[in-house]
Amino acid sequence: MSSSAAVVARAFSPARLTMARELAGLRKRELAALIERTAAAVSQYELGQSRPSASTLARCATALDLPVGFFGMGRPRLRLDTTHAHFRSLRATTAVGRRQALAHVELLWEITDRLDRVIELPPVDLGLPLGIPHGDVVRTARTVRKAWDLGAGPVVHLVRNLEARGIVVTRIPAVDASTIDAFSSALHGRPTIALSDKGNPMRRRFSVAHELGHLLLHPDPAPGSPAHERQANAFAAEFLMPAAEVRPLLPTPVDVPALKEVADGYGVSVAALVYRGKDLGVYGESTVRRTMTTLTALGWRTDEPVGSDHPGEQPALLRSAVELAAEHGLPLPKLADELHIGLPRLRELVGMPNPRPRLRLVH
Repeated sequence: MSSSAAVVARAFSPARLTMARELAGLRKRELAALIERTAAAVSQYELGQSRPSASTLARCATALDLPVGFFGMGRPRLRLDTTHAHFRSLRATTAVGRRQALAHVELLWEITDRLDRVIELPPVDLGLPLGIPHGDVVRTARTVRKAWDLGAGPVVHLVRNLEARGIVVTRIPAVDASTIDAFSSALHGRPTIALSDKGNPMRRRFSVAHELGHLLLHPDPAPGSPAHERQANAFAAEFLMPAAEVRPLLPTPVDVPALKEVADGYGVSVAALVYRGKDLGVYGESTVRRTMTTLTALGWRTDEPVGSDHPGEQPALLRSAVELAAEHGLPLPKLADELHIGLPRLRELVGMPNPRPRLRLVH
């Protein structure tokens, strides 16, 4: 039993245990089994009705893969719940999965808050104010394109543009990518768009634009709202595929290779382009159904080949911020130590590669 565990046990923070368990995607009974305690005991720890012993806290740290110092009091903390975030569907995701995703954003807020004290992150400026609903979807998309000085043609660097305007875009590790494409939240003053590894790069680009639509159109999240989802999709479609530009490019009759060429140029999937054609009145329901059948047969609904000029944009704001902070007195190991999250987890959260070489044994 380490002295550090004994010290932290005396300054135990129930909320930190809840956050750590949610980061791991565990239910209370699952954590209880790992630390050889009852689910009722874990509940009492998280409610502050009792405190774990130093040895129990050390077991928690081992089970949850966090330094024992993570469970101590004294750090600012953001608490998000489902009503603070734009989730596509509440039925498609489990409560545990949503909490795990939100806990990662909470931890990212702590990282961002600490970095903001050392370096100046870009101010939030999307060209339209946040916090008020911008009702006209198409006009909002066109206004943002104009404010960003995009001109005609595709949005080449969507994620880079967002990050330059103060939005944190991040890839969330460990979440259930089969049920969560992306979600966003603006509760803490610096909006965050979180992406899973679901889908190909073109689908993720549409997801990012979809979440941008939520941030601008829906200051009060309504997770799973069909109306909000339709509006966010309409925003993303106009933002990435402006009607005036795309309509004349849509092949009639439908020709998949020709569609692929246009879709690649605008950095969207063929399926997204076909649905855009339907919304613009170029393609009818039967045409869309036949085309989707073809795309399914090709395997493109889940794994469309990427042949465009938009090869998987990667978030870079947090990684660049960490590197700049290191030049101004806050090196990565020190930041990890201050946050009590461990260097590997910090690297993962900010999108930095693991520098350790992997041993491979050849038979």
